Amino acid sequence: MTNKSGGAASTSADNRQTIRLPKSYSVEVKELAFPMTGSSTIRSTVNDISSGGICIESPRSLANGLTMQVRVNIPTLNKYSSGFFKVYENDAEQYLIAIARTVWCKPGGGRYLVGMEFVNVDETQARALTALIDKALRDKS
Repeated sequence: MTNKSGGAASTSADNRQTIRLPKSYSVEVKELAFPMTGSSTIRSTVNDISSGGICIESPRSLANGLTMQVRVNIPTLNKYSSGFFKVYENDAEQYLIAIARTVWCKPGGGRYLVGMEFVNVDETQARALTALIDKALRDKS
């Protein structure tokens, strides 16, 4: 099995149907569970991102099926947005905010790699992310 970026799939849980962009964006992840005061925030790094989900590095293991709020700092994201937000294309504090579900977790280099599937993303941000990934891949080839 190969992924759409041409690499070999590493696990049977590795089923994304979208192209991955290996990037090291900073990310904050917080479990959406009640009571919210008991939920801790994980601040970490993105391993790769696609329009369908994200792989992050985590200091701890995360169970499959957790619903998480994901906040990824993507400095150029608004450059790919249409409408009002394009005004802020030079703003360094641009975030993709989404709801995601954990789908796999495996140890890697003293940390854990956690795969998450986006389940709710603002449509404008989703289009901007897809355009950003497409441009990065065109520039790469």
